[in-house]
Amino acid sequence: MKAIKYIITASVLLVAFSCRTLEEYNESPNQIPVGEVPPSALMDELICSGAINCQQRFYDTYAELMQYTCITSSSNEVISRYYIAPSYIENCWNNFARWSANADHMYAVAVKAEMKNYQAVALTLRAMYIDMLTATFGPIPFTEAFQIREGNNKPVFDDEKTIYTQLILDLEKANELYKESSNLEDTMKDKLYYGDIKKWQKFSNSLMLRLLMRLSKRDDKMEIAWGESVVTKVKRIIENPASYPVMTEYTDNAAVYFTGEAPFQNGWGGYTEATLAGHRFTEHMYGLMKPQALGARGGDPRVYVWFMPYSASYGWIGIPSGIPGDDMQSAGYTVMNFQTMNNYKLPYSFMNCDEVYFLKAEAYANMDDDWKNITTSENIIRDLYNTGIRESCKFWRYIYCEVLGYDGRFIDITAQPKYRNFYACNTANYDDDTPLELPIYTSEANKQAGVVSERQTLMPVLSNPAIEDFYTNIVPFDMSNPLKCILEQKYIANFRVGLEGWCDYRRTGYPEMTILDGTYNNHILPYRLVYPNRTKTTNDANYQNLLRYLSETYYDGADDMLTPVWWSEAGLIKEIR
Repeated sequence: MKAIKYIITASVLLVAFSCRTLEEYNESPNQIPVGEVPPSALMDELICSGAINCQQRFYDTYAELMQYTCITSSSNEVISRYYIAPSYIENCWNNFARWSANADHMYAVAVKAEMKNYQAVALTLRAMYIDMLTATFGPIPFTEAFQIREGNNKPVFDDEKTIYTQLILDLEKANELYKESSNLEDTMKDKLYYGDIKKWQKFSNSLMLRLLMRLSKRDDKMEIAWGESVVTKVKRIIENPASYPVMTEYTDNAAVYFTGEAPFQNGWGGYTEATLAGHRFTEHMYGLMKPQALGARGGDPRVYVWFMPYSASYGWIGIPSGIPGDDMQSAGYTVMNFQTMNNYKLPYSFMNCDEVYFLKAEAYANMDDDWKNITTSENIIRDLYNTGIRESCKFWRYIYCEVLGYDGRFIDITAQPKYRNFYACNTANYDDDTPLELPIYTSEANKQAGVVSERQTLMPVLSNPAIEDFYTNIVPFDMSNPLKCILEQKYIANFRVGLEGWCDYRRTGYPEMTILDGTYNNHILPYRLVYPNRTKTTNDANYQNLLRYLSETYYDGADDMLTPVWWSEAGLIKEIR
């Protein structure tokens, strides 16, 4: 593998992914000389702008592909029907490439300045953004990327084995570079952890665990590359928390908490209620989150924070994803909770600790031959599963009650008993499971006089007992099909966390989804996105080599959405041997 070369420039960051200049990095008017910009100066853009862009990619692309939401459009040319417009492809490619290039530049500057913690942060962020890019498209320029300043504006495309081999080595190096006793110098530029290197190290190692599990079906191939298997590396992380600390509680989450003031704002904050209502709660999510399940509270506690019935007369209704445009009707389907999603302070997560618990549970529950030496007891797997759900619910409770400052009710339909009435919880005591009794008055005069006609009982849905009731009684762990349970709950927890749901589906087939006949792509959920037109035309020779590689690897594979990514289940099945 060729050594990666770095760009040392402060005024403009260039990347040769598609032979085009990426957005200029504008420093202060004082014009810091080339090569002298401190690595901390790059962090605001890498973290905040990157987060805003990632949540937009989730909103318009990955959420629609993976049936978190479905747009209410009669046009057949929408992503939920597997029509991916060129503009969406360009946005994914250009933005992930941009942040990868900026992180690469930060690493180069940090190396020159001999600042090890900034080197580690840059390696972590570069690995995250490169993974997003290659997980979306497959082979990408990597070993020759970021070299346009050196005259290489036509980089080769690297296969995914080469890319992930280096990404894991980079994250291993980052783990060695992080020093808890030496936090980042400019803490306010770090909008993720404010200079806390221990938390950065936890995030970096959690990311490494994510990428290793991404490669779980390629254990034999990666053992050749590294000299040790994926299983060995996963086991070492899980069993050595002192050497490889990972996220353990929601306060470790790689979450960007926006201030609510421009420019540090939730990107959905500017949407109108009508715009957000265009992306509806799906039938698939309804089946998993069970908002009207039997029990005192009914369903997943998070559903009330994320979504809300269109109106009292409709209640909870999930829209089928992938029906023909002519059959689409928008009336009545459950919408996003505007109070939550439109708040300018709503944070965005690159990765959360709940994912770590689900990754560990999956590693322990995997019964393939390569993974048998990492198995453990059913009770430990169940505890990891329960903890993953609990930490996700606690995180969203923290967001709703403490970050956004809400404590209100979610459903208030007293005239229709079949709809339950809920409120968040007693914010002074999360263990308090006492129902909230509210008086109901028949008129304003009666209210003023204190004449109560009846009392309304609201059950707390985000209290600790309510959360425990959910994972104990409504979605209990089932060892007869552990991966199905684990990956369904991981999928839910990764709502608004990039493309992880899509990656897991391609890798494992979970969560199981119904693909309807209004979809294109032979009614197969896309395995990847096609390359942008500009990349094809400006780097034609290497693009043609890439097409030959796809054809020779996947039985006439092509640059289409039916050719799989290498680490996926389909990649293993379709590969020429």
